Amino acid sequence: MDLQVIATGSAGNCYVLRAGGAHGQSLLLDAGISPEQIAVATQDWDRIAGCLVTHEHQDHAKSAIEISRRGIRTYATQGTIDTIRERQRHSDEYVQLRSARYRQAFPIGDFTVTAFPVEHDAAEPCGWLIRYDPTGETVVYATDTYYLRHTFPGVHYWIVECNYTESILQRQLEEGDLDGKLRTRLLTSHMSLRRLCDALEANDLTELRAIVLVHLSDARSDERIMVETIKDVTGTEDVWAAEAGETYQLRLTPF
Repeated sequence: MDLQVIATGSAGNCYVLRAGGAHGQSLLLDAGISPEQIAVATQDWDRIAGCLVTHEHQDHAKSAIEISRRGIRTYATQGTIDTIRERQRHSDEYVQLRSARYRQAFPIGDFTVTAFPVEHDAAEPCGWLIRYDPTGETVVYATDTYYLRHTFPGVHYWIVECNYTESILQRQLEEGDLDGKLRTRLLTSHMSLRRLCDALEANDLTELRAIVLVHLSDARSDERIMVETIKDVTGTEDVWAAEAGETYQLRLTPF
């Protein structure tokens, strides 16, 4: 598999998970930028089997309805779909968005996907457990959550939020550079480095091959510390902090 990072962070999030080599299928993970940007960046629109949306906030769902209009099967929880409908006030435009239920697996092309609950200030936010059926490769995509209540056995690749470090957050608060309300929101809606370490340690990492850290805060993260800490905790060297425009190789074997 390959993970192409089109956009990551509070300004917008969109990734392409590609499988099966030159002729395999792919999935869009979130659609938080314009459809034009997505179309230009992917360059293989016909190979996209579907789009998985985590929640209704604009930096993740900005183009969800337009993506569906352009022929991409787009999935979200019913709570996410209802909130988008209420926000836009054009219910007839949303008939093509497809509802996913927590913990109920379903096929999308060569993939089997399952939505699972996460902890964020949204209507019915979810992460996605993704299996590429031809090879059995399994991916967890979890972003915009301060905690993961579930564990996931046999996962090969994690695409997971690491938004801030507690030390930077505390320093900004002490220096008056961080509003108390914002601190509270971060603590109850986004994944810190420490909480991510706890989540990974709670999982069976026997099959782990690679981790891509996403949705890093520009002001409250330290990429080097985050990457090195996750390497130490998991024992894997293939840990990257996502950067827009980069593509990361996710491989069961190193060659």
